[in-house]
Amino acid sequence: MQSQKLHRLELDVMKVVWRLGKATVNDVRDALKQPLAYTSVATTLNHLEKKGFLTHDVDGRTYVYRPLIQENEVSQSMLGDLLERLFDGSVERLVNTLLETREISLEELERLRKSIVTYREENGDG
Repeated sequence: MQSQKLHRLELDVMKVVWRLGKATVNDVRDALKQPLAYTSVATTLNHLEKKGFLTHDVDGRTYVYRPLIQENEVSQSMLGDLLERLFDGSVERLVNTLLETREISLEELERLRKSIVTYREENGDG
């Protein structure tokens, strides 16, 4: 795979394919929130295939696309890129920014606390 960076429309299309497991152009068009021309969706799917995110099978005259990479792999890659570009690799700055700019429930904070404790225990820092 050349790059795990996706533009907004590419990511939206990939989310549909990940959710459905396999999808045609019309499946993607029907699932997207914004109305797009058939050719726009087909072109995006073709670009994603060229980038190595998708492959396709042929069912009659219809291309049926399926993912070659898992959603979490792309999420981790894109988050890592964001972390480096915006926060100079500082997880602390990223988390502090989230805490300052987003409303976080007590339940989410407790799950984060438990995740930190688990991480420290598993990495010998607890």
